[in-house]
Amino acid sequence: MMNNRNHWARWKDIKAPDELKQKTLAAARQARREAQQDMPQPVAPRRRFGMTKRVVAAACAFAVVVGGTAVWKSQTSGQPAADAVAETVAHSFGIVAYAADTGETMEPKDSKIVFDIASGGMESSMEGFFSGCLFKVTGEDIETVSASIDKGGLYRVLRMDIQESDADAVLQGTYPPTHGADDLRVHGYDDGDWWVEASWHVENGFVEPYASNTCYGFWGEPKPDEMAQDIDLQDAWQARIDEFDGAVLTVTVTFTDGTQQTQTLTLHTGKLAVTYPDDSSGPQLTGEVLTDEQADEQGYIYGVYAEIA
Repeated sequence: MMNNRNHWARWKDIKAPDELKQKTLAAARQARREAQQDMPQPVAPRRRFGMTKRVVAAACAFAVVVGGTAVWKSQTSGQPAADAVAETVAHSFGIVAYAADTGETMEPKDSKIVFDIASGGMESSMEGFFSGCLFKVTGEDIETVSASIDKGGLYRVLRMDIQESDADAVLQGTYPPTHGADDLRVHGYDDGDWWVEASWHVENGFVEPYASNTCYGFWGEPKPDEMAQDIDLQDAWQARIDEFDGAVLTVTVTFTDGTQQTQTLTLHTGKLAVTYPDDSSGPQLTGEVLTDEQADEQGYIYGVYAEIA
């Protein structure tokens, strides 16, 4: 059993990129010009612009990484800019990094997402490389999720609460919800709080129903010959992580009204800054990517991070 209990954190707000803020502000200015042209009474444009400002504020503070561009849509379709901004906010989703050991998510920082590998990674000569670099999709009214990557593959991780009496069945492979999982990790505490994290390698380009408690990670082909060699394990793990350098991850969601939206992330590998909150906790990412000089002066892990396109 685990001696120290991690507290599952609430979702953190995800800041919209600076580029989006500029685009939404531009849309507000366009909407104001439309209001002034269309409304003959001097008071009416002021009321209409007040509504637009509230829409823009929601877009800038909305807790997702917003995809698409409302300004482009309004210019090409003739749709009023304010309506385009509102539609973009209403049909948006986010991608956040997930730490399996703490159950916490990390919001993008400086248009970068860093993926934790403190726990959850696994190398198997039969099942392949499960990197432990996990992400979640967040948003409202999402019906399905689709994802593909042009280097390596993907796997799904599902976290579910269980009873202590179910633990043996999970580990023996007879617990129906985790049937066929390629990797199983059971966690439990003395107070009776038990859960399992089950991982399945998925088809590259899968489409499946959306579930807010599902994570996805980066997967590599099995290399049994390399595992049989007498090599440095740290170097071998870093080499596997580097297989994802330069990969392009594409995530598409379909909303309940049938509309779709896509996010594209370019993956990189490097030294990710960490802190150690206390003697009993493992390394926790700060969201920063370090240079070699910076890494010589502070703690880091070697992992994957993404740039938001």
